[in-house]
This record gives sequence, structure tokens and C-alpha cells, in this order.
Amino acid sequence: MVKKKKTITQAIKWWWNTRVVGFWRIKVKGHVERAVNKNTDTVSFNQDAKPMPAPTDDGITVILTAYRRAEYLAEQIKALRAQTVPPKEIWVWSNRSEEELLDVSDLADRVVVSNTNYLFWGRFALANLARTGYVAFFDDDILPQPKWFENCLNTIANGHDGILGGSGVILPTTGGYSSKTKAGWNGVHSEQPIAVDLVGHAWFMRKEYVNYMWREEPASWDNGEDIHLSYMALKHGGIKTYVPPHVEDDMSGWSCRPDFGKAVGRLKVATYKTVDHKDTRSMIVDTYTEDGWEVVAKQDTKP
Repeated sequence: MVKKKKTITQAIKWWWNTRVVGFWRIKVKGHVERAVNKNTDTVSFNQDAKPMPAPTDDGITVILTAYRRAEYLAEQIKALRAQTVPPKEIWVWSNRSEEELLDVSDLADRVVVSNTNYLFWGRFALANLARTGYVAFFDDDILPQPKWFENCLNTIANGHDGILGGSGVILPTTGGYSSKTKAGWNGVHSEQPIAVDLVGHAWFMRKEYVNYMWREEPASWDNGEDIHLSYMALKHGGIKTYVPPHVEDDMSGWSCRPDFGKAVGRLKVATYKTVDHKDTRSMIVDTYTEDGWEVVAKQDTKP
């Protein structure tokens, strides 16, 4: 079969459609779309993260959150970098908020931005990606003192290996949730670790313990991640919960500087201070009690 040679008109038309029109449709149009999207729905960071490090059996990865009070992150990160045992990396989980997103990539080692408000669950899910032996979490109104990580590691080394936290709650034997009996920076101050049922505000644990949170569906996705974590760790791993020593006259090992935690003079306060979740939390405690959870107060009453 003899292939017919294109006429001059056909050749020009082919060249126009494949080279000129094709170039516009594919390359120029693509550049324009990317330029437009850059200003509308592309998240740009001031600084890119380094490649993930190799896994280690030690080291600490800190996970902070950004929601309505991201402006406090700089102060938190400064305090974390100044720890006597500084963390290997500091990550920030940024939940969807009605406020403008603040880029903190120049402060933290890694930043994850979510277009969904996963509440407090997102940070614990993110912890599964850490490559260090330990992970630590802080609410955004908590400022750890210089020896907090040192205090946690010493507590573990001295035989109290578990879910550690800065504000612990000892639940009543009946009646659901109550935080009347507390230990830590905003409760009983002790020179010894105190066994509690759950901890909040600041957490410190071996990374492997985070997986207990996902063994079962939580009783509620709206609140109670602290209750769920401690009960799941106890139920599935025999892992207890403790508040490390908070020595009355030496705050250097405390989990939080008290005036920072109480948000004195701050315009924005924590959601838990403005919304009453007591009924939800009581439901969670009752659900887990029916499932077999034996709280610390019951253990202490045994002969």
C-alpha cells in the first residue's frame, strides 16, 4: 500500500493541531492551572522536612497540636528544645480550624495539615509513624519544665514503666467519671510516682504502647481519648498508668508550668473548659467498668 504524501494544507493543519494546539492544551494549560491552584488550594510550607530517620530504640518524638491556639507553639517548642533530655524530633498535627492556618514548618521538624478536625485522635494516630523508642504528647496549653523528659525516663527506669502523664485522675469506685482526686501539676504533688486510672494534658510512653489505643473502637469519638488509651493499655497489655514525681519545692521536673497551664490572661481557653463533657466521660467510664475495668481505688481496697 502506497502512503499518500500530505498536501501543503494538510501538513500545515497537522503541524498546527499537534504542535501548537497540543502544546497549549497540555503544557501551557497545565502551567496556568498550577499557578492558579497555588493561590487557591495548595498548601505551601516555608521549610520542607528532612527525610525520615532510621528507627532507634531510644530517643523521643514529640507531637504537638495546632487548632485555635497555634500562636503558643513557639513557646512550647522553645521549652522542648531546652529539655535536659531534648527530643529527637518535634512534629505538629494541625487540625482543621475556623482560624487561619499558621505555618510552623520553620519551628517544628515535621508538620501534618488536615482538612478534617480529628480532635485529639489525629495526634495519637500520627505517633505510629515515629521512628524513636518514645513518644510524647502535649495539649496546647501545657509548657513542660526543663527536666520533664528526664523525670519520665527516670520513672520508667525505676520500675514504673507505663502510660505516664502530667495530670492524673483517680476515679471513684462508682458513679462514672470524676476528676476530684487528681495528681500532677494541677493536683497532688508527690516525690514518688502515683498510680492513677488515666492521665491527660501531657503524655509520655514507649512508642509501642500507642498501638493499644487502636485495639478496640472507642466508646465515644467525641471525647475520652485519655480514658480509652489507659484502659486499652491495661486491658490488652497489662500496662498501668502513672504520674511521675511532681516535687512541691522543685518545679524543674514538672510536666507544666502552672501559670501557663491555667491560661492566665489568655483570650482563648481550652475547649474542655467551655464545653461540659462530664456526661460523655461518665458513659465511657461506665462502659469500660462493665467491660471489667478495675480502677485504682478498687485495687487499693483489696485485702
